[in-house]
Amino acid sequence: MLTALHDGVLVVTLNDPARRNPLSTLMREQLIAALAAAAADDAVRVAVLTGADGAFSSGGDLSAMPPATKEDSNERMSRIRTLVQLVTGSAKPMIAAVEGPAAGISVGLMAACDIVIMAEGAKALFPFSRLGLLPDGGLMGSLSHRIGQSAAKRVLLLGDPVGTSEALTLGLADEAVPAGQALQRAVDLAAVLTGRAPRSLAAIKEFFAAGRLDVDDALAAEQQIQRELYYSQDFAEGKAAFFDRREPRFTGK
Repeated sequence: MLTALHDGVLVVTLNDPARRNPLSTLMREQLIAALAAAAADDAVRVAVLTGADGAFSSGGDLSAMPPATKEDSNERMSRIRTLVQLVTGSAKPMIAAVEGPAAGISVGLMAACDIVIMAEGAKALFPFSRLGLLPDGGLMGSLSHRIGQSAAKRVLLLGDPVGTSEALTLGLADEAVPAGQALQRAVDLAAVLTGRAPRSLAAIKEFFAAGRLDVDDALAAEQQIQRELYYSQDFAEGKAAFFDRREPRFTGK
């Protein structure tokens, strides 16, 4: 796995191109370590997740399945849970840049990201019902949130590939770009987000992660969160920058 940090944007690249970047045990643990470190690093403002050499990820490593024992299986699923929660629970925006195939559990990671950029020719692959397994990586939740329960059920039951155009129509992808341009577009969007107030972004993410979609619940939560943000240094800076007609310089405080 490769990581590169530039101007607040961390690019994390799944890097096993000979096998189309499967989420092997080693890759999974490296990704967990990288995302945990990013969460604790104030220099990281936004993270971009992508794959090397024109493929996002071939998903779980079938050659290592099933785990040797049910205890090992439980440990594997626990680590998958940790990985996905590092994406959904991060206070920092997460962007997926998808070229080529994204299969199985990697679609769960992709769907868990805040913004998904898919290149033309990319495909989301859902092999679970063809293999006799349950969709994992939180996919039944994240896919339902993105495209609705009925559409998610159909996609997962049939297990047919979903190309970029269909993904955009369904809401699995947020933006489609020409082949080879997903990473650059993701980095460009990430650069825009580095100019937004970190605490505001974190509050927005927390709000949606908690599933506060009912209007009354939303209003109650807003009352609590906004009360804190009103007195933040970032709001004072944002307000001053607005009246000064300049770009704000946010610190996350």
